[in-house]
Amino acid sequence: MVKHNPSNLRIKRKYLVWLKEARGLSDASVDKAAASLDRYLYYLDGKDLRAFNIEQARGFKRSLAKQNSGKSKSGLSVTTIDGILRDLKVYVLWLADQPGYRSKITHSDAAYFSTDRKSARAAHSSLWKPHPSPEQMRHVINVMPTNTAIERRNRAFMAFLFLTGSREKAAISIRLQHVDLISHCVNFDGRTVDVKYGKR
Repeated sequence: MVKHNPSNLRIKRKYLVWLKEARGLSDASVDKAAASLDRYLYYLDGKDLRAFNIEQARGFKRSLAKQNSGKSKSGLSVTTIDGILRDLKVYVLWLADQPGYRSKITHSDAAYFSTDRKSARAAHSSLWKPHPSPEQMRHVINVMPTNTAIERRNRAFMAFLFLTGSREKAAISIRLQHVDLISHCVNFDGRTVDVKYGKR
């Protein structure tokens, strides 16, 4: 059974509030950071974060390499491991400035939550993802039923997704004012459209 250290949980909660309120992260990003911290706290098994040492960080990285992903029997991907370690690096940097932790943890300790350069390059390189060709999309749209208003809406939505390359959330939250019929384009305004990071 995993032991829980109350002081670890208190400082974790304070950190998550800081991410949300001071850094302005979305709920999804805060949840991701919390999941990364939970993995590390599970690994510590109740040990106080103030007792940090380099071997803990190295051991945690080795344990990540041995863990299986929830979706398959294979190990965690380099992208997942890199994301977890980046979350922990930010946490340790923040922790090094907190009262009661300053004398125990330094900013340079955060560097131990880094992947090797080869894994980091692999995690940040963009992979080609299979996608339908224009001919395939044209075929799908042509065979979609158009008997009811909902079926026609679905058909138009599929065409819109393909033509704009937008995410589903962005396409759902788009308004008529964002469609420029003269220039034949769509303006994804981050102030009113649900786009990633609020980017335009």
